[in-house]
Amino acid sequence: MTDRTRRGEPIWIELCTPDPERACAFYAELLGWTIREERLGRTMYRMCSLDGRDVAGISDAGALHDGRAQGWITYFGVDDVASSSELAVGLGGEILTPPRYLPDAGLGAVVMDPLGAAFGLYHGDARPGIEAVNTAGALCWNELQTADTAFALRFYAELFGIVAEHRLSATARPYMVLLAEGVPIAGILELEDNDLAPLPAAWITYLGVTDLRATVERVPALGGKVGIGPIQSPYGMLQLIRDAAGHTVCLIQLTGELLEPARSDATEVAR
Repeated sequence: MTDRTRRGEPIWIELCTPDPERACAFYAELLGWTIREERLGRTMYRMCSLDGRDVAGISDAGALHDGRAQGWITYFGVDDVASSSELAVGLGGEILTPPRYLPDAGLGAVVMDPLGAAFGLYHGDARPGIEAVNTAGALCWNELQTADTAFALRFYAELFGIVAEHRLSATARPYMVLLAEGVPIAGILELEDNDLAPLPAAWITYLGVTDLRATVERVPALGGKVGIGPIQSPYGMLQLIRDAAGHTVCLIQLTGELLEPARSDATEVAR
């Protein structure tokens, strides 16, 4: 990530699960993560790293978030977690985990948008955020999948002050790329009622792999399930899977960099 966090930029990913031990074993074997346990207040947090760089966290959903948030959570950077949480509520969202100080890290909260997708807000002090992107085993992209893209766009545009660029997805679906200061930070994909992806709405985490086919072939033996895909995208082949704890994640074999700056035909969202 850059030295300066843009407002609304994804800066951390966390798997909230009722079975953290199973999840740790799955991702350590599949992606080569090194897992270390850290005390986070009264709970234990599993920090996941590649070559000494922190790339994700795994938490006990019941202990850290009272069981209200589960699955992969994308945390977006903000200057003021408390005021951003209040703004999210004013826009129709709901606070799942109130703002709290995380020792040796920063201030964080988990919110659910009006469509049912959970996400985090974070301001790092001692720990600014993720330390590697666009590489095998690390974050490559974040995507909101929802049947009401227009409503979702208004919510996140007002919350983070971002703009949108309209494109088509790899399956010719309407797709919007969200930009902060002209830099792509996330996407919004329009779902149809017959889709097998999480409904009514969910943020999907994309993790990079070196060989998609070989990695996906290992998923069932590790206790996971293979989902939609493979799909050819402009940035590489991708595949949805469910991990051994039952949470959806997308694997992608990158041929480019999804999180690099790009400026073309961005239009500011009306507020």
